[in-house]
Amino acid sequence: MTGLFISGTDTGVGKTIVSSGLTRYARRLGINCVGIKPVETGCPVKNGLLEPVDGRILWEAGDKVLSLDECAPYRFTMPAAPFRAAAMEDSSLSVADIVEHILTVSEDADLVIVEGAGGLMTPVEDKKLMIDIINDLKFPTLLVGRLALGTINHSILSIEALQNRQIPVKGLALCSSQKMSGPEEEYTPGDLARIVHGIPIVVLPFLEDDDQANSEKIADAMSMNWPKSFMDSLLGM
Repeated sequence: MTGLFISGTDTGVGKTIVSSGLTRYARRLGINCVGIKPVETGCPVKNGLLEPVDGRILWEAGDKVLSLDECAPYRFTMPAAPFRAAAMEDSSLSVADIVEHILTVSEDADLVIVEGAGGLMTPVEDKKLMIDIINDLKFPTLLVGRLALGTINHSILSIEALQNRQIPVKGLALCSSQKMSGPEEEYTPGDLARIVHGIPIVVLPFLEDDDQANSEKIADAMSMNWPKSFMDSLLGM
């Protein structure tokens, strides 16, 4: 079983879009790929249960091979870091339990794509962070950022944090957040490439709101805009 962790430079940068698109793309190739969103906060209540909005998108992209509870096991109401969201419900999370869950439910898969919550330094339990989950899984990481002011700083800091823990960085995916391109869209990828040598940088074009939850259309956008060699590398091919 091969693994890939999708982390963000921040929250709301497009991790679910990238995770679900890659899961769908892999399954198109005949790879038994499953996606897992182990922790999701800010979940609304639907039919008396917490609804993992991002987890459901990832679950559907993986053809529902896992159950929804296996795909999105830890859900909380408060839109906050996992540690705080759990504490507000008199609960707690364990990095060790999260890692064990991921490895157990995906043991029959060829590839597991794990979507993190927030950024690398998001607290998960007392004194343990999202990056500790990646470190314990020993999965390479694809970093996701938004094409906006501040992305260069956030991206470089995140890459350095991964490299300091000797976690392989497979690339940086920048998601366009607006239809009209401006200076950030035009210059940011090249400016970053001059600084983070050897790390592939790709751009995902702007997607309308409905398309952001459509893994088929996301996979189409990836295959049209990302080099096939890069996609194969992400899938461990």
